Amino acid sequence: MKNLPWLLAVVIALLVLVPLAAGASRAPLGPDDGFTVQLSAWAEQETVNDLLTAVLVVERSGPDSARLAVAVANLMRRALGEADRYPEVKVSSAAYATQPVYQRQDGKNERVGWRVRQSLQLESTEVERAVELIGRLQAFDLQLTGLHFTVSEQKKERLRAALTERAVDAWRGQAEAAVKRLGGRVWRPHEVRIDDERHQPVQPLLRAEALSLSQPVEPAVEAGTSRLRVTVSGTAWGR
Repeated sequence: MKNLPWLLAVVIALLVLVPLAAGASRAPLGPDDGFTVQLSAWAEQETVNDLLTAVLVVERSGPDSARLAVAVANLMRRALGEADRYPEVKVSSAAYATQPVYQRQDGKNERVGWRVRQSLQLESTEVERAVELIGRLQAFDLQLTGLHFTVSEQKKERLRAALTERAVDAWRGQAEAAVKRLGGRVWRPHEVRIDDERHQPVQPLLRAEALSLSQPVEPAVEAGTSRLRVTVSGTAWGR
């Protein structure tokens, strides 16, 4: 009985502190506790394309599909052997196809032979070496059918990290300014989304007919540029 007043004091103190603690742990994040503002900000940068991608094709036509396949395989083997001398260029054999060749005879489509075709893809950020290899492969009777430039993943990741920091800082600045302008004294991010995108200008690519040359030469190339953008959009809470 002597401890009863002390116990009552402890109980009363707990009853007072529990609601306060519950109120402090409940973060006001909705319109009922303040107001929200939707905002978007972005950062972008133009950068030089550094990754060259080229496609070369070997093709043979004739009446015997087996012999054509052997001829194509031998040419491709020679091409891959030559490409081994360029370790800075990533080389991969791509599509392979054997197709019948038809000709209209006596009102009907008659098969007159076969066409065997295989392509080789080159990728490299060492543009001069890649262009040199393209010229050498054309000497092996491979035809260059396409060439274009993009931003490599390594460079894209570096730019994305820097642009994300700039975009987030811009969004925070806009959010703070908007909340203060609307009469709020405190603010915090509520929901935020980060997106990145790449805009590459449409450029005329090297076409197959433009590359059918009597003498194999190294193509004249221009990398061009791409514009990368990171956008931060979301909702800021203020009160």
